Amino acid sequence: MRVPTRNRERGVQFNITPLIDVVFLLVIFFLVASHFARSEPSEVVDLPSAQEVGDDDVARRLVVTVTQDGRYLVKANEVDVDQIEEMIRDGAGTDPETYAVRIRGDERTPYSAIEPVMLICPRYGVTRFGFHVLLE
Repeated sequence: MRVPTRNRERGVQFNITPLIDVVFLLVIFFLVASHFARSEPSEVVDLPSAQEVGDDDVARRLVVTVTQDGRYLVKANEVDVDQIEEMIRDGAGTDPETYAVRIRGDERTPYSAIEPVMLICPRYGVTRFGFHVLLE
């Protein structure tokens, strides 16, 4: 009688292709998340609500956050009105038509705190001006 020979297995093979896919997705996730963490201000404000929201895609944009107590923040750094004017002047440069200014004002922020930023824009020809709001 013939005895069958056993095929020796070389152990368990580990397929790392799915592991590479997961690691790649995690890298992309953290790159995107870090971009949003840098671009969004850290100051929490309650935005006013609106029925309709219109926004143009502008690559060159300055977002000014105005807190309830009247402080100004740009990219999570506290600034004053003179620094904001400098930023708008430098940002508008030679082509103010393609530059936009957005105000993230708390819904309880007094108009007197927002008005100085609004008055700076026309001085440098910035016509794209708006407010960040929550859509109801």
